[in-house]
Amino acid sequence: MRFIIHEQPFEKPLAAGLLRYEQDGRPTGTVEHWRLTEAAEGYRFFRVDLDARDAASGDSYLYHLVLSPDNRPERLKFRFYNPRTMISGDLLIEDSMMTLIRDINDEHFEESAEIDSQTLFWYPSAMGLGLLAYCHPDPLPARTFPAVTLDKAADFALNRVNVTLQPGEQETLAVAQQTVAVRPLSIRWQDQSRTLWLNPHKRPVKMVRDDGLTAVEMHHIHY
Repeated sequence: MRFIIHEQPFEKPLAAGLLRYEQDGRPTGTVEHWRLTEAAEGYRFFRVDLDARDAASGDSYLYHLVLSPDNRPERLKFRFYNPRTMISGDLLIEDSMMTLIRDINDEHFEESAEIDSQTLFWYPSAMGLGLLAYCHPDPLPARTFPAVTLDKAADFALNRVNVTLQPGEQETLAVAQQTVAVRPLSIRWQDQSRTLWLNPHKRPVKMVRDDGLTAVEMHHIHY
């Protein structure tokens, strides 16, 4: 797994895993590694390496998210790169404002978006989508929320959307040679839809995109 900010000796590992992306049951070459650690005073670091270097796109995505003691995303550093493009971003999430700084190849961009306490956030990956559940108190309601995400098609600019969450009933799912209790979550925004299957820790063990692309958990450790 690759990092933007390497783990420090004071961090306590909490969980880690690996998702493999498939199309029509065949591996695409993309894998998503993730690690969750605890830092000082109840803060946690959530690191994701979405690695498509062996897939058709050749893309790489690295995310380093800081979660507050009350489970709110506070700061996200990210990198995106392939043979043509390098994007470095730093997103600060405050009570009423998101501020994003990006460097795209040799150009510098800054933007902001006003938010309120109901605004949700996620970033482009299966584990990033899981923030819609992981950072929301139980029980997860079936309703539409204002949200902000990063738009890969626009070089990871801020994208304001309305996102509709529809949780399903608990079921079981075979993942990583184990039978796991899961709860499906349907997610819709604009012309996009995804379904996540969340384990009891509210982390995705499976994701299905509207075009049939699937991410399936291959490995999981809960410390």
